[in-house]
Amino acid sequence: METQYIHRKHISKSKRLKEKLAAKAKEAALQESLQKHNKAKKVLFPAMVEKIYEGKERSNYESNSLAYILENHFSALHKKKQPRRRVAFRNILLHLYKKRCTKLLRNEEYLRVIYQIAWFSTAGIRDIETWKRKSHNADKQLKSIIKHCFVKYEVPAFMYEAWLDYNRKYISWFIDLGRGQSVKSLSKMPVRLTKKGAHQFLQAPANYTIEMALRRAQALAFGTDELLAGRIACTGLSRNDFQHETFWETVIQFFMKQTMLDFNKMEEIIDYLNDCIRNNAAYSIKGRTITSLTRQSDAWHVEQAVHNASKVEMFTWKPTLDSSLIVTKKDGNDVKKYRLFELCSSKELIVEGRKMNHCVASYARSCCVKVAAIFTLRCTSFSKGLEILATIELDIKSQTIVQAKGRFNNPISAVAKKIMYDWATQHELKIGKWL
Repeated sequence: METQYIHRKHISKSKRLKEKLAAKAKEAALQESLQKHNKAKKVLFPAMVEKIYEGKERSNYESNSLAYILENHFSALHKKKQPRRRVAFRNILLHLYKKRCTKLLRNEEYLRVIYQIAWFSTAGIRDIETWKRKSHNADKQLKSIIKHCFVKYEVPAFMYEAWLDYNRKYISWFIDLGRGQSVKSLSKMPVRLTKKGAHQFLQAPANYTIEMALRRAQALAFGTDELLAGRIACTGLSRNDFQHETFWETVIQFFMKQTMLDFNKMEEIIDYLNDCIRNNAAYSIKGRTITSLTRQSDAWHVEQAVHNASKVEMFTWKPTLDSSLIVTKKDGNDVKKYRLFELCSSKELIVEGRKMNHCVASYARSCCVKVAAIFTLRCTSFSKGLEILATIELDIKSQTIVQAKGRFNNPISAVAKKIMYDWATQHELKIGKWL
């Protein structure tokens, strides 16, 4: 075999050493440059905060940028009237940056909560400087900061929503509860709570709003069972700003006394009573029965449906889901074909409402702007022809089925419910809690 020789140019030892030193010097220069860059980057946020805090003149920051949002928050705190809050806001921002809570500092919603923490900083029991980060989760960090600054005694989980809703009355309640103050002594309480009701308020589920917790506590104080109290908490009574409270107290007590109450009718009756008390401040349910109220409520809803249908503009819209559901079942000699599909025009909603005797026609605008979607479940058979089994409302934003009604707003049949659940699973839709 022939030997192949590879000729390499000889490099002297001194030259190799010189090249090695040059490479080492180049690497050191690169590392020094990188360190300077990182150092400049690190002081960028604190320098920006300090510049905005000084606020000698407003800068033309890009709209919705971090600097723009911070400048708006600082400008809302007057230099002479609210100097302590300005200092507190600056200190919180710098401390969170120091603790590497960057997710909190990049999110506009979180920054609003941080602003609220600074606003109430004079009522704090601990200084933000002593807070330490224990989680990488931004939500947990925020809750930990609130707890550190304002909580000496345990506060219910649902009360933390007050900070996210920016409701200063509820935030004041949170701070008072954190100091150990009793529920009954909270300022501007919209409902009358007994000692039992005050205790139940603190026991409300974590996923409740504060208004729902108040309604639940009020109902339980009147002697209602947990199930009925939960139903009352989920009605429009938790969204009416506690107006005509004396009247609604009597309504809750009225519901409490009913042993055979159709929960599906409760929300409808409340809608009807809300219309009554709005049009007649002297309206009372004294001497009325659940049967008469249900009858009057049904008649009012049908009247509203007809009225709304006559006034509604004619709209059409594209379907929300790309397919319908068709199921064929054999029942002895009879063949039943079930079809679930979306209604995509005002005319279809009006026809559905008239046939089912409910007010679905009023949903035209909501469907048109893609807030809600209305579906119908129909059955065709040899024995009964065409039947409408259910009208279904889908909340588009949350992808949740929030209502499913039969004729006269009655609950849908077990067969209809099974088909609806299968359809929801097929399209990965959620089912409402009280459906």
